Amino acid sequence: MSLITVLGESLVDVVGETAHPGGSPLNVAVGLSRLGRKVQFHTEFGQDTYGEQIAEHLSNSGVQVAPGSVTERSTSVAQVEMDEHSNAHYTFDIHQQIPAVDADTQTTLLHTGSIAAWIEPSGQCIVDAFENASADSLRSYDPNLRPDLVEDREAALERIELLISLSHVVKLSDVDGQWLYPDLEAWEVLEHVASLGPALAVMTQGGDGCLALAAGKRYDVEACPTNLKDTIGAGDAFMSGLLYGVLSLPDPVTALRDGTELKSEDIEQALRGALTSAALTVAQAGANPPWLEDFTNALTH
Repeated sequence: MSLITVLGESLVDVVGETAHPGGSPLNVAVGLSRLGRKVQFHTEFGQDTYGEQIAEHLSNSGVQVAPGSVTERSTSVAQVEMDEHSNAHYTFDIHQQIPAVDADTQTTLLHTGSIAAWIEPSGQCIVDAFENASADSLRSYDPNLRPDLVEDREAALERIELLISLSHVVKLSDVDGQWLYPDLEAWEVLEHVASLGPALAVMTQGGDGCLALAAGKRYDVEACPTNLKDTIGAGDAFMSGLLYGVLSLPDPVTALRDGTELKSEDIEQALRGALTSAALTVAQAGANPPWLEDFTNALTH
């Protein structure tokens, strides 16, 4: 089975008195593994109680933790407050120094996103991995911005656009788009993102579904009906569902390397799978992406 390498932060989301393992890259790694993909995760978490909780969560979901990911430092924490619409708002205590990706690693896909991609020292490690990736591998990126942590907006934007330019698949939220490019409308944001290099650019719009741009064609797909519990991990579940769909293409590397081989029906199916994954996740508390059986059942009913 081909390997997916995910790079980025691990942390716990503390909601009231309850701690859930989280962090955008961790959630994507878990989501892909639960959908039957072989995943290795380059991250950092400690040997404290929160770290043990993360390790158990990753193990139970079948994610391989890269050597060097468990350190002597304390595990990063996100304090979560829920508003009246069940939307999550975060306050972070985070640090990440992730192990480098071995140049000999044979991986089908490198994925990263969110905080570790632009804080140091993890950020440069991730850029190096993307820049040195094999021509036979794909790269994907989700900015998943946390504006409260941004100290230098221009530096953050420069790093984000660099990672976009190195990626074949980019997913961002409408909130990300508004922060990155406040003067642009949604489709203009996607046009700009696509102009930087990715073959597939996608924007999630919460309960309104998603927009996508591939090979010059626009897609606008409605969200799946769901019973909303909370939105923690929704975007990450969308990302893992999207990547699952992309990697299910007959020849995803060729299709995404130049973008011209992407078929409309394949894009629509991948987007529908992504929205299904997100819908199943928001119906449960915390970032809890679906397992393959539940995902497949939801897609076929």
